[in-house]
Amino acid sequence: MNPQRSYLRGQGGFTLVELIVSVAIGALLLSALTSVVLTSWRGATVASSRVEASSQIRNFEYFAYDDFARSGIPNGSACPCTTQPLLLSGVTYTWDGGSFLDRAVASTGATEHAATDVSAFTWYVDTNSTVVVSLTITIQAYSESQTFRFYPRVNP
Repeated sequence: MNPQRSYLRGQGGFTLVELIVSVAIGALLLSALTSVVLTSWRGATVASSRVEASSQIRNFEYFAYDDFARSGIPNGSACPCTTQPLLLSGVTYTWDGGSFLDRAVASTGATEHAATDVSAFTWYVDTNSTVVVSLTITIQAYSESQTFRFYPRVNP
């Protein structure tokens, strides 16, 4: 057997060109995978923010409909649009200007958050004696606004 031929047979491996091509293909695959993972993460973040914002608005709505059903038109509505506390009979809604919309019940003295992550809260009484409340919840980069109309209760 020729000693040079056995030496060449033992030198198997990749050439520099093959190595560069395989590294380039691997980098492309990793960048594509990273893009998919980041897009999925952003989508999940927005979806969870949307669910949380809807939950906060629903929480306010749950309390407010009951409170307005037991109450008449709030007093002190001289301004066309105000962020002042909303005074109902026995219940007061107060926005701290930051992130909490608090609900205080006069009979029990209890105060709880009717909504959190509140970025805007305004209310006014329109010409039909309807109370219009506008509420905006902002969680991370997602913002959701809702306007409620509370009609006065007609007592026979």
